[in-house]
Formats: sequence, structure tokens, C-alpha cells
Amino acid sequence: MRDMESGTWTCQLAWTMTQSEHLQLMASMVRLDIFGLWALCLGIGIGLNQSLASAGELRITFWIEPVQRSEFEADIAIVLKELDALQLDVTIIDTVVQLTRNDGQQDMDRFCEILSSMGSSVIVDLSYSRWSEGYELARMHGIAYVRLERVMRPFLDMFGDFMRQKRANNVAMIFQNARDTMEAMKQLMAGYPFRALILDASDTQSEDFVTRITSLRPPPTYYAMFARGAAMNGLFERVDLGKLFKRPTEWHFIFLDTRDRVFKYRRQVELATRFTLNARAICRSMQMRDLYCGSGFTLHRGLLLDVLRSLSYAAQISESFPQPVYLDCNASAEANSAEAANSLWLENVHWSNFVGYVPSSETLAPLAEEEPVPNLSFVANISIGYYSSEHEAKTDLAVWGAGELRLLNETISPSRRFFRIGTAESLPWSYYRRNPDTGELLRTRNGDPIWEGYCIDFMERLAEKLNFGYEIVAPKQGHMGERNELGEWDGVIGDLVSGETDFAIAALKMYSEREEVVDFLPPYYEQTGISIVMRKPMRRTSLFKFMTVLRLEVWLSIVAALVGTALMIWFMDKYSPYSSRNNRDAYPYECREFTLRESFWFALTSFTPQGGGEAPKAISGRLLVAAYWLFVVLMLATFTANLAAFLTVERMQTPVQSLEQLARQSRINYTVVKDSDTHHYFMNMKFAEDTLYRLWKELALNASRDFRKFRIWDYPIKEQFGHILLAINSSKPVQNATEGFEKVDAHGNADYAFIHDSAEIKYEVTRNCNLTEVGEVFAEQPYAVAVQQGSHLGDELSYAILELQKDRFFEQLKAKYWNLSNVRNCPLSEDQEGITLESLGGVFIATLLGLILAMITLAFEVMYYQRKQNSMALVTQVKPLEVNDTSTKLAWLDAKGNAADKAVKSKKSSKLTPPPSFEAATFRGKKPPGTITLGVGEFKPRIREHGLHSRRELATTSTEPHIGYME
Repeated sequence: MRDMESGTWTCQLAWTMTQSEHLQLMASMVRLDIFGLWALCLGIGIGLNQSLASAGELRITFWIEPVQRSEFEADIAIVLKELDALQLDVTIIDTVVQLTRNDGQQDMDRFCEILSSMGSSVIVDLSYSRWSEGYELARMHGIAYVRLERVMRPFLDMFGDFMRQKRANNVAMIFQNARDTMEAMKQLMAGYPFRALILDASDTQSEDFVTRITSLRPPPTYYAMFARGAAMNGLFERVDLGKLFKRPTEWHFIFLDTRDRVFKYRRQVELATRFTLNARAICRSMQMRDLYCGSGFTLHRGLLLDVLRSLSYAAQISESFPQPVYLDCNASAEANSAEAANSLWLENVHWSNFVGYVPSSETLAPLAEEEPVPNLSFVANISIGYYSSEHEAKTDLAVWGAGELRLLNETISPSRRFFRIGTAESLPWSYYRRNPDTGELLRTRNGDPIWEGYCIDFMERLAEKLNFGYEIVAPKQGHMGERNELGEWDGVIGDLVSGETDFAIAALKMYSEREEVVDFLPPYYEQTGISIVMRKPMRRTSLFKFMTVLRLEVWLSIVAALVGTALMIWFMDKYSPYSSRNNRDAYPYECREFTLRESFWFALTSFTPQGGGEAPKAISGRLLVAAYWLFVVLMLATFTANLAAFLTVERMQTPVQSLEQLARQSRINYTVVKDSDTHHYFMNMKFAEDTLYRLWKELALNASRDFRKFRIWDYPIKEQFGHILLAINSSKPVQNATEGFEKVDAHGNADYAFIHDSAEIKYEVTRNCNLTEVGEVFAEQPYAVAVQQGSHLGDELSYAILELQKDRFFEQLKAKYWNLSNVRNCPLSEDQEGITLESLGGVFIATLLGLILAMITLAFEVMYYQRKQNSMALVTQVKPLEVNDTSTKLAWLDAKGNAADKAVKSKKSSKLTPPPSFEAATFRGKKPPGTITLGVGEFKPRIREHGLHSRRELATTSTEPHIGYME
């Protein structure tokens, strides 16, 4: 070592050191020149001793940027203390030139002032771009020049290579301070393999970086934070507070020091990518103790320490100690050979493994006979992995070192893409899930609303097919998108134009004005349009609906005809001399006697297909019955025809069947959703009608020739849209479709219509059995996905949509949301199931009343019969006698049936007087009528036979005996 007081070198100290100090000294001298090592230890050469004896100060001038000032002053102070602790026997005197670059003369004056007063042995350039004037002056006068690359460059090169593996397209890069931010900006000259957004987290003058990223549209695909371990905690707290950290795989944490272990949110950022340095490996490459690379260590400080230490070693072993160059810039002095050779001592500098040469990141015009300028940077391996609870050996992805990225896995898969998809609430395309009982909006655990619908299922399938994540964004203002007077768009189209969303999947119709600002992809729903929905008319049901076919006076007239006919039949049968009652000789057989009861029964049963039965015998009665039967036939035919027509007309009572019919009538009110596409359609059609009318009027009034061709009575264009728009305004447009459907459902008389999107109407009809779609669809337009103009997503999404159409995916969605099975669950109407029981229930009620009346009558008949039997209890039984018996016997019984029989038994022995014969007792000598035939002494009741056939049998002679009876 060199003795500062005597100026001599002693080698004995090296041998009296402790073993550890000796090893440290030997390690520091590994890469020194062999000749320099022997010169240092043996002191060979008088000239070398003189140069070392006269050298003691190494004057270093630093060129820095203004943004480096604060950190450089702190780092150089610590580095100088650490060099003093190493006892290098070299005193470093530092001077600083802060390059303003706004005024070149000011920078040169400052540099010349340093050269004239203090001199400079070597220049260490830390600036971001080389100062050409100062470099030329230093080179001409032999001042040694060392240039250090930006500290952030290895990190930025490494991050660029890694993101290239992920195929990133845009990245938000957040830096801890202004110096790192500036170095990242300088890296733009070399270029990034992606679109970069560079943000300074320490900037308090402008908008906070969290707010800026949140409002950024389109949002970045990836995020990266460059900071030291302690500062990383503060940055992540700000990010987490702003709810910016949502998808861990998109975030990258690049630690600029070796203290990544102090990051306390490792569990919270699981699956996020980490970039870390190995402290032990860095200290070994610097030939320092492991504790040095712990707390307080920074790469910038370590780089300064290693560079200054290497320069000090080189100065000590050089043939002549580098003397400072003094220069008066105002004097015209030319550089001599001695001054030019003053910079040759840098050839003796041997850098440690921590420092290495890197290609320059700037492009300058090469000077004549210029040797390459040393650009030094730190050399360290950066480990790349992701946060996980598993061992780091399983989570490591790659290692970056020596300017190359070495993959530990075969591939680095890019993070799942994430898009913001715009949509708006519209049934059944996309709508919020609500509580079916209370209608309350349902939300996720994070408080976000839950979406459902055709478009939501479409998004899920598309995300699964193209492997991307998405967030549904509803417009803050407007609905689908309308353009104001200033040409600005709102709604879904406005968000797409402003970049709030990446693409939109909603009930968007392909309008020409929308195609001016966005690009539409192939339609996912071919044709939709405008339709009319009304409530099914509520038919009034009545149990006696069949009675309403005829008016009350007609029914009363029928009853009067029936009563009058019955009375006349009774009257004619009673007083006509030719009736069966009054002319028994003409009708010896039993005939129907038309009493008052029989007459009414005949008149009533004549209305039935069975007929009234036997008609009166008199000609007058038959004429009356014939006329009555004609009346019955005509009345039944009239009733049947009117009943069928009545029911048919009632079923055919349907509302309007087209928009033209709706416009011509005034009973049914109708409306649309305010400022909807349907509303604008009618306003545009009204404008078209007015424009055409004005043009036609001008053409007709200004015609100078062929004016006869314009002599017409009717205007050739219908003005129905003007009347429709007037009726809509009078009915007041509703705020949303739900309100419109509720109004239609509330009008049970089918006197209110709602004109709206046909697809939404079809969906509501499947859910509400009271609604029906009338008329045909008009103003048809397709639904399509919209992307930003010139978006790179257009081709990819278009191809995916065509593949889904090929797989019939949209047909499945249509069957799901327009489910006809729901319609089948609705109660069938009369035109589908026929006449219901409610309409003809009165017929069954009348039959039931007849049955009840018959049962009551039966009860009275039984009671009457029992009462009559009790009154005739004296004679209860007659025992007939056999005619062929030798002795005719009669047995008379008393009321109890015992006494008389006993009397007879007691008188068996006595001689009884026989009773008179049946002929003598009955006819008393008269000739019996022909209807009674005497039997063989046994009385049997004759079976009564009715009808014309029985009477004919009685009138003819038969071999069978006719049995008589006696009442």
C-alpha cells in the first residue's frame, strides 16, 4: 500500500495482514494487470516510484441531468465514504456539471470554469444524451471520458423482451420518481415493442396516475410498476385504493433493488408477475460482502462505487498517475501530445463482473478517427416469476442476463385479453336480473349488477371461443346512441366512439348515420323491425250465453206461442165433435186424450227431435198442430243459425291488423317509447311526407306545361304517418318499454296499442298470456356488433360470428328466449278450444234444475201415494178363485186379515150358500162388452197396450184370448 506521508509503497503490509484481509485484497486484484501487480508489490522502476509518489488525487468531473441532481448528491456522498473505508490511498475530488441543454454556452462556461480552477482527470458522463461540445473539448485535451448508461435501461430492455413473449400491444408503465420516468422516456428513442404509457407516480403537479389510468380509454392491456421494495408498497396501496387492481395476471412488479422481500402484499397479488434481483449474486459480482447489498443498496449507488473503485485501481497501477488537465478556454491553446496521452491510462482499467459494456442506445454521427466510447452498465441476472404460495422453483418463468431472456418454461403464455363491452338494457337482449317478487336489482359481491339476456349469452360464448375476459359497460347517458346538434354521440355508440368500450354487443340496428362513426360486423340477428302489441280482448262470459242469441221479447213470444198453442189444442180436442174423446165409435181403440196437461206436454215436446207424440184426431186440431210444427221448425233453425253466427262473429272480433288500420281508426290509442328508434322512425317518416308534399305542391303549382297531368283530386301520397305521430303525441310517449307493456295489459277492452321493436314484443308475448302481436312487421333492420372504426378486432370477431352462425348457436339462443312452450302454458281461447263451459253452462244448469224439480215431484208423488194407500186400507187383498173348482169359494178378510178367515174355518163343517157367479154379480144379466173376455174362473189384470199397433191387434181376430181386468 502507498504511504500518504512518505509517498513510498511498502509490500510488507500485505504480508502482515490478516488472512481475511489478504484474501479480500487478492480478490480485488484478480483482474489487475500482471505487470501492474509486480510493480505495485516490488516497486520496480524509478519512474514508477516517482509517479506514484507524486500522485494522490483523482479529479473526476460528473456530467448529470437536472433530474438526477438530488439522488446523485445523496449517492455520491455515500459512495465517497465507502471508498474511504476501503483505504484505496486515492483521494477523489468530484465536480459536477449540470447540463441544462437550453443554453449551450452556459454549460460550456461552467465546464471551462472547472477546468481552469480545479482541473479534471476523468469525466464520468451520467447524462442521457452525450454532450457533443464538451466531449470534443475533452477528447482534444486528453481528458479521460467514461460514459455510464442509464440505470433503467437493463430493466426496460428486459421488460420489453418479456412483453414481446406475451405479445402485448399496450402497457401502462408506472415509475417511482421523475428520474426513472425520464430514463423511460429516453428509452422511447430505442423503441418499445408495444404502445407505452409512461406515468410518474411522484408527480404531484398533474393528475394522479390512478385517476388517469382509470379514465384512460381504451384501458391498457398490461400494467407495470418500477420501484424499489419500500416504494412498491406505497404504489400498490394507491392502486388498490383506486380499485385499479382487478386482474392479477395483467400486473407486473419490477423491483429496482434487492429488497423485494419487504413487499407485504404478496398474497393479495397472487398470480401477478414479479421481477427480482439476487442480492447475494450482485455482491459476489461486486466483490463485496453480502450485507452491502441489503438495506439501503441501490443499483445506481453500486454502479458508481464499482466504477470509481476501478478507476482508482487503474490510476494506482498506471505508469504515471493521471494528472488533472487545466485549461483556459479563452486562450487559444492547442492540445499537445502529452495531454492527448493523458487518457491512455484508462486502458489499465479492469471492471468487475458487476460492470460491463453495452451498446450505445443513442445514434450520433461518428467523428473522424473516433474510437468507441465506453458505455458502462451494471450486469445482473433478473429472475422472472409469478406470486404464488408454491415454491419459487415452480413459479419461475425466465431469467434475464447478459442482454438475453432465457425461458425456464417452454413458452410464456400471454395474459388473457380483457375488453370492455358496451351494452344497454333492452329485453330480451340484455337486462338486469331482478328479484321476481320485489323487482329489486340483484348484485354481485362486489356490488356490480348482474346482467342477463341474449347478448349476454352471446358475450360469454364469444369470450370462451376467443379466450378473453370482459367487463360489461352500460352507457352513462342515453340508450343505444343518438347524435346531438353538435355532432356528438351518446349511449352505446358514444362510448364506442370515445373509446370507453372496445366493442358493443347490444340491440344495435345498422343505421347509415351510425356507420359513419363505427364499423358494423356481420349481423347476429338477421331481421327485426317494428310491430304492434295489444291486449287480447276480454270476452264477457255468461252461463246463459246461448240465451243472448235471441232478445227477451223473442223468448217471451216463444213462451206465449207455446202456451197459446197448448190451450188451443185442449180447447179443440174438448169441443170438436170429431175428436177421439167425443167420437168413440170412430175410434174404438184407446186414443190419447188431450187434457190440459197433455196439451202443454205436447206443445213443449214438439220443440225436441223426439216430437210431441200422438197428434189430435180432429182436422181442426191437426191443422193447428201442423202450423205449430212449422213454427217450431223455423224457430229452431233460426236459433241454431243465429247461435252459430253469434259465436263465430264473436271469435272473429280481433283488433286492427295493420298500421294503416290503426291510423284510420280513433277508438284505439297507441304510443311508443320516447326518443326510441321507433319514435324517430315515425318522426322521420313524417318529415319525409312533409318534404314530398312540399315538393309535389311546388311541382304542381309551378307547372307551366302539361298542367292537366297535375289535375288530380287526391294527394298521391298518404299522410298516415302525420296522423300516427299526432296520435302518439296526444297519448304521450312512455319512458321505457316496461311502462308501455303495462299500459297495454291494463286496458282489458283492447283499446290501447304499443308500437315497439318486434323482437322485444315477441319476447313479451311469450311471457304474458294477455298480450298478442297484431299486424305484420315493418321497417325491418338487422342487429349487429359494432367496433371502433379500423379496429383490429373487426376481422377476428367477424370470423367468430360466422362460425357461430354455422354452428346454429343463434338459433339456440332464439329458441331459448322466444320459447313457444311458454305460450302453450297459457289458457286456450275459445277460438282454439271451442265453446267453453262458461259460455254454455246455463244449459247444464237448466238440465240440473229439471232434475231437481223431477226429484221434488217424485217425492210428492210418493207421499201422495202413501197417503192414498192408507185411506184404502180396508180392502187390502183379493184372493181369486179357480173357475174349474166344483165348489166356488170366496174368502173375505177383514182389515187385519184374520177374523174372517177364522170364521170361514170355523164354518167349514156348515153348509155355505155359494156366492153369485162373476157374470151375475158383475154384469147383472147384461151382455159383457167385447173388451172383456171371461176366463176359466181366474181373474187376471189385462196388460194395457198403447199405440196404434196395439189397437190394430185388438181390432183383429186373434187366437190368443184377451184378458180383461177390473179396477
